[in-house]
Amino acid sequence: MLKKTFHILFILFFTQFYAQTEIKINLASALILTPNIGIEIQLSEKFGYQLDTSATFFDSFEGSPFQTTQIFNEIRYYPKLKEGRNQRSFFVGPHIGYGMFTLKIPKFITAIVDTELKEEGSYQSGRNAYYGITIGKKIPLKNKKFNLELFLGGGTSQSNYKYYNKEGNRIYGNPDIEKDFNQSGEELIYKGGVMLTYKLWYYNINNYYLKNTFKGNFIKIKKVIIAILMSKNNDQFLK
Repeated sequence: MLKKTFHILFILFFTQFYAQTEIKINLASALILTPNIGIEIQLSEKFGYQLDTSATFFDSFEGSPFQTTQIFNEIRYYPKLKEGRNQRSFFVGPHIGYGMFTLKIPKFITAIVDTELKEEGSYQSGRNAYYGITIGKKIPLKNKKFNLELFLGGGTSQSNYKYYNKEGNRIYGNPDIEKDFNQSGEELIYKGGVMLTYKLWYYNINNYYLKNTFKGNFIKIKKVIIAILMSKNNDQFLK
């Protein structure tokens, strides 16, 4: 009985995960060699959770390093489903994120200071915290497993960082104080693009195809569970 219970829980968990999960890649950021991938899990008919990350790894860009990593946690709300089918469309939701960066000092900073920050090859390195809102829209494609997702996200970016010259020595700060970070906060748009999403529509257990809605799943899941409970040798269901 314990073995059968485990099999039932296994089926329910993985059916739920696969049937309501999308994996995605940002086509727009890929064009500028900045990979951005994500995964979205449906929590209910109108809510979802997304985790996405992006990164760049250029050792030199215009004479300075250009390296960034970002990760975002996001709750999405889909206020309205497309009429006639269970298809999500417009969405909005809050997010929080964390990032690390090593990149060229922005020109708006070097333009207002007359220090070693203007030296060729100088850069800044630090970390960000993001708090904001994402809005977007999903566009279904002919193949039902795929969508295009247009999105834009922004809010407040809180940064802690240090400045360095091209030799890697600390500048424009107190080099004797390890935690002497420069700090700044801005309101800006910091994420966006066009995601190509792939729906994990089906999960096959002994030729039972479990579709991506609770109503469609219920009868087929019930058949699998009943078959397991009645079987003497339930290993056949996990082949």
